[in-house]
Amino acid sequence: MRGLLAATLLCITGAGCAEPASSSGTAAVTGQAGSGAYAEDAAWLCRPGRKDPCSTAQLDAVRVDARGARTPEPFRAAANPPIDCFYVYPTVSLDPTPVSDMTAGPEEGRSAAGQVGRFASRCRVFAPVYRQITLAGLRSSLGGGAAADWSQPYGDVREAWREYLRRDNGGRGVVLIGHSQGAILLSRLLAEEIETHPAQKRLLVSAILAGHPGLAVPTGSDVGGDLKSTPLCRTPGQIGCAVVFASYAATDPTVRRFFGRVQGQGRSAACVNPAAPGGGAGPLRAYLRPPVAPASGAPYLHLVGQLQAECVTDAGGSVLRVSVLPGPGAAVLQSALAGGTVLPGWGLHVLDMNLAQGSLLEMVDAQTRTWTARPGAAT
Repeated sequence: MRGLLAATLLCITGAGCAEPASSSGTAAVTGQAGSGAYAEDAAWLCRPGRKDPCSTAQLDAVRVDARGARTPEPFRAAANPPIDCFYVYPTVSLDPTPVSDMTAGPEEGRSAAGQVGRFASRCRVFAPVYRQITLAGLRSSLGGGAAADWSQPYGDVREAWREYLRRDNGGRGVVLIGHSQGAILLSRLLAEEIETHPAQKRLLVSAILAGHPGLAVPTGSDVGGDLKSTPLCRTPGQIGCAVVFASYAATDPTVRRFFGRVQGQGRSAACVNPAAPGGGAGPLRAYLRPPVAPASGAPYLHLVGQLQAECVTDAGGSVLRVSVLPGPGAAVLQSALAGGTVLPGWGLHVLDMNLAQGSLLEMVDAQTRTWTARPGAAT
């Protein structure tokens, strides 16, 4: 179990374990927990206007289409983006305790760089350090130990959100972005904090809740269940909605899956395909790292027309099934997806954000256009 969870950590930001090119992007960030903590910049892993993991990572890519044609794709952060992104990272802490401290190490930096750094081309990125359930805590609970205590992680994220609203928001639209533990915490924030405050609800551009174990909706409905008034996103430019998915390879025969399962009569796990939110199959735009990416100086490969995804519901639940399309890179991609499954029943969990990243950026583009076209929208 220890080796597999370590592999999950190392590969959480892409199909490989290379670190971002920037050494400053993995420097420790130390904050103090407690009331008022997030008024201090040190309690934030990423904030606009400074050098941190979200602003210093090397994110250049090579775009590769279905025929194998390659085009350089240099990364540029937006100088004055019209919206914000509020990001909560997944379970990555290597602290030996069940709950982490407020010192973010290289693992948190890698996660932020690979999962949300590219969104800086669309939004100002805010990412709090928080006292999360660690890999040690996850390993213990999966092994039959005491159930994880979510009070500290959630309390920190809620406090950070409130401080962001007080200090930074100014009426701007915001995209919530979280993966795994981050998605769990943000879904609770949506249900308990944002949905109950109309002024906050009006700020929501969308919520990207990737790798959620099973956010429940009434079977056959896009609204209700765990989120009472936030619908699932069903058109590219829809705002005030949620994108929820858990990725599994189309060839994965596992029936007893960890993600996409919801228990209860008349309830199903939410699934939104970032490549085709209205339903059916669509081409995923992925950003992956070595061993898939070329040794050309650009650390990422932007795959276009090589992967396809579709939300599929079966006896095991509702998940995003990812297929490799025929082409010159198919064999390498099949190998990469096989390497992305590190725990039985977990599917492509460690690759959720990277497999869909290009498609999610396109959705945020469309949502931003809708948001900024609203009368009186702050930018």
